[in-house]
Amino acid sequence: MGNLSVSRKYASALFHLALEGGATAGVRGDLESLVRLLRESPRLASFLESPDIAQKEKEAFLDRAFRDKVNETVLPFLFLLSKRDRVGLLPEILAKFERLDEEESGVRRAEVVTAVPLSRHEKELILSRLMKITGKKILLRDRVDPEIIGGVVVYVNGDVIDGSIRAQLAELRAALLAAPVAR
Repeated sequence: MGNLSVSRKYASALFHLALEGGATAGVRGDLESLVRLLRESPRLASFLESPDIAQKEKEAFLDRAFRDKVNETVLPFLFLLSKRDRVGLLPEILAKFERLDEEESGVRRAEVVTAVPLSRHEKELILSRLMKITGKKILLRDRVDPEIIGGVVVYVNGDVIDGSIRAQLAELRAALLAAPVAR
């Protein structure tokens, strides 16, 4: 089973526990802090992932370090990840947890790709239009890609709206190549 599939299962289980307890925001914040801590402290990550350190020692450390500092569902979750040598999956678990939380809250992510940077006003117009189309709150990320030549490409929930000059030129080229040649 791939790490993404495993991460998805862990995230889903934790999300549903947090949802039942009305603590999704708290658990999400705790996961964000833990991921940041593990990135900033490679020795901690190595300690938790080391097969040479007894599980009881790892759990005792986690208990001392995080008891009363994280949501009540997070500490047993950390014990489980440690026991199954899955602490390294925390960044992927966090990403999946965030997606589940956003879905539950009616939030969608969108990426807008343009050939040149968008002005603040243009971003607001695109955001407004996407919210109207989807009926959802949108988290907008913009990216510049000069290869699209001009126009805009929008990705929302796996859907692509390609209004780029590059796409229009490709369509024109295909139409010209498909047209019968007059002799």
